[in-house]
Amino acid sequence: MSLNVRHIVENQLLRGVRIVAGFSGESNVISWVNVMEILDSPDSVQRGELLVTTGYNLQEEELFSNLISILKNNGVSGIAIQTGYYIDEIPRYIINESDRLGFPVLEIPKNLTFSEILRNLIQKINAGKESEISDEAAKSMFQYMHKTLEQYTAMLYDEETGKAAHLFYVQSLNQYAVSEETATECMNRIKSYLTDRADICEYQTAKNGTASFLMIFENENKYLSMIYDFSILLTFLSEQQGINYYVGIDRIKSLKSLYLAFEHAMECTELLQSIHAKRGVCSYDNMTFMKMFGILHQNEHSFVSDNQALQILLNYDRINGTNYVQTLRFYLADNCNVSKAASRLYIHRHTLQKRLEKIYDLCGINVDDYYARLYMSISLLFHDYFAF
Repeated sequence: MSLNVRHIVENQLLRGVRIVAGFSGESNVISWVNVMEILDSPDSVQRGELLVTTGYNLQEEELFSNLISILKNNGVSGIAIQTGYYIDEIPRYIINESDRLGFPVLEIPKNLTFSEILRNLIQKINAGKESEISDEAAKSMFQYMHKTLEQYTAMLYDEETGKAAHLFYVQSLNQYAVSEETATECMNRIKSYLTDRADICEYQTAKNGTASFLMIFENENKYLSMIYDFSILLTFLSEQQGINYYVGIDRIKSLKSLYLAFEHAMECTELLQSIHAKRGVCSYDNMTFMKMFGILHQNEHSFVSDNQALQILLNYDRINGTNYVQTLRFYLADNCNVSKAASRLYIHRHTLQKRLEKIYDLCGINVDDYYARLYMSISLLFHDYFAF
């Protein structure tokens, strides 16, 4: 899908950016981004480009009285002006002329760097240019999944077996940033993990780094018990191999609802992108929580860096090759059930007790304190979804 001005705001592609004028042009498609700190050559901005500027000297109306008309006549998609450095607010003459011509003006907050703006927008523009390839891949995956699901229809929907079918849509964000061998190895680890955790796992992969999985579980609880573990696997692949994945999930309620499940799963990956997650899993049922999670992330406050107990454990694991953070993850995820967490960690419950005592000695977290557990759980989620 092509990027337009409205998408930048609606999808939170740039935190804090808002449209302040020229709303009738908000559907203008953006083909590229042109950064011009000093507006000395507005005639050079090309058709379809979004002009990004600090607005230096823009308060001088006699110098820039015809700026908006020049940009409009050249077919420029819009202008994004950063306030807080050279100008405190966008001048009224710019607002008025933009509203008159229907030329969209975005206001950029001071805390956004031009590097971040370019990285996020160009990534989205390039994704839009590859949409035909992605659409073809998705179409092929849908056809394959529909044919495959037909084989299991009676077992899933005509009999009261309690089995649950889910669609997992896996999207690589940066497969070309790693070697082809590494990308293949990581996708194989995902295939192996999902195949091992489901009763039935059918999948199809595409060259663009996407894959779809038909996952059939004995019951819904089996599905729920593996989601957090899967998210941790994505964190490990990111940290150890440098490759990041989004995973969107939706339950397939019938053969006829497969297409809707695909749409929902892709919506989930788009949501992860809009909240600037580095990687992660999002199920359609949990989209409301993920949106709230993204709003919390927009705050300058960092749950990860400010949580001293978590920093101590992360540093200790990094230096000593231990896995106390992973131990704490599973223990908290299993509602502090020692037997269940020990089973998932493949250790004896007494070994887990000793690890928990060591964790307390290292960082002082009291796992009997509800608020301490909640704070650590949220911090771990932020680490897994947003930390580099």
